[in-house]
Amino acid sequence: MPGWNLKNGELQKCQISEDEYWSLFNFVFSDACMKRNTYKFGLIKSIMDNLFNCTQDDYGNYRLSYSAIFEKFTINYWNLVLKYHLKQMRSDGRTEVSKIESILLAASEENDLIKTLDFNSLSNSDRSKVVRQVSIACRKNVIGALYNDMEGKLYGFDLKEKGIMLGERAYDFMLKYKTELEKLNYYAWAKFMEKINEDDVLVKVLDKLELSTPKRDDLSVYREVLYEEFEACNCFYCGKKLSLSNRGIHVDHFIPWSYVKDDKLWNFVLSCPKCNERKNNKIPSKKYLEIMLKRNEYMKGVVDEFVEIEFKNYDSSQFMRLWKYAQLSGMKQFQQEFF
Repeated sequence: MPGWNLKNGELQKCQISEDEYWSLFNFVFSDACMKRNTYKFGLIKSIMDNLFNCTQDDYGNYRLSYSAIFEKFTINYWNLVLKYHLKQMRSDGRTEVSKIESILLAASEENDLIKTLDFNSLSNSDRSKVVRQVSIACRKNVIGALYNDMEGKLYGFDLKEKGIMLGERAYDFMLKYKTELEKLNYYAWAKFMEKINEDDVLVKVLDKLELSTPKRDDLSVYREVLYEEFEACNCFYCGKKLSLSNRGIHVDHFIPWSYVKDDKLWNFVLSCPKCNERKNNKIPSKKYLEIMLKRNEYMKGVVDEFVEIEFKNYDSSQFMRLWKYAQLSGMKQFQQEFF
């Protein structure tokens, strides 16, 4: 049966080497892998963007819900389709656009203002409606297709269940080589779009792919929670006194957003402008990691609905791996000598 028509598939339990995973991913990125649209690239990106939202079960496997996958899937395509007008499918003689394009274009036709907004700026009901439509329309083809291309060695799935199940070795491989896989995925995605789009919309196409996951602008809720509820009144890095009465408090991603591509309380600290500027896209040194781990363990135990939601899938061992793998991806260490 063709992969796109599969309704379920079992995760292969055999030991798989890193070389074999590289071979499988490189096949998917190559022209030898059959693709009518960009869904496989979109699914790979959505899984990688969600690595920190997986839940590990008692057998060491990682479960990721379809709702989480296709929320990221929708966000990633939103700007590509509505803002940058990039086609995502080869014409098959019957239709010019993929299903996700038709869903997003239909949503924008209902309200012309939507085209100018980031997806996260929509109302909760509008977002949920679009994500639900995308999930129903797209999961039935792409989940089985990518499963088949990866020979069942990346994840197992059942379309009647709530999500996919990533193998432990597959999960660790994607986490370890996250940056490298993202770059290869972007490149293959861009090459595919170059074949089906006009030159005028292909300007800086790799930049457009990287910007498809928008960075949240308003982090004030995290500033208030850390400062008011957890009394983080000093710069995490240099110890300087901070005050909410001025704009001298920056909300910093401990592990840079460019690696994590997510906003969660367990990865935020408050810093002074000087330290935040100096740290930029660097990884804090080990002494800060140790402080951060202790802080997160304390926060994880706090009885508070917002904190519990933010820490739902937090795991200290995973956080340490993030810190290590981010450096393997090329990020330099940040050391504040005045701490």
